[in-house]
Amino acid sequence: MPLVTVVEVMPAPVNRVWEIVNDVESYPRLMKHVRSVQVIERGLNYRVSAWEVELKGCIMRWTEREEISAAQHRIDYHQVEGEMETFEGSWQLEPETDETTRVMLSVQFNVGIPMLCEMLNPICERAIHDSSQGMLLSLAAEAAQQAGHDERRLASP
Repeated sequence: MPLVTVVEVMPAPVNRVWEIVNDVESYPRLMKHVRSVQVIERGLNYRVSAWEVELKGCIMRWTEREEISAAQHRIDYHQVEGEMETFEGSWQLEPETDETTRVMLSVQFNVGIPMLCEMLNPICERAIHDSSQGMLLSLAAEAAQQAGHDERRLASP
């Protein structure tokens, strides 16, 4: 199965970035290719959410279960319903410094059409990479904007 991993260092402390990454319902506001995210169930250290994302002009819909470890700044997710045979991965946040956070997003997938995998996997891999990179850049911009608001608030008399 193809594995896509993207990494971005964000200009905010790990706890701030964790709040932003973990707020999946804000993703449609922050990312133009994320059409909707609806949390349909919440529990202790997990949630189930329905996603609709545009990938290279195609609409992809799925429902995923996310196992959330706030202490480890980690989310592991897997598709429970959707168009791919397999769609799973993780978010992992680690402090780089007191004011920066390394965010790694990994996605592993299987299109599920054996005769077309050779042709579809590279196309899907590129689309998922570009979408994942866009997500991280959008989240980094939000982290930078929030950090800027905090700095301005602290500098105000």
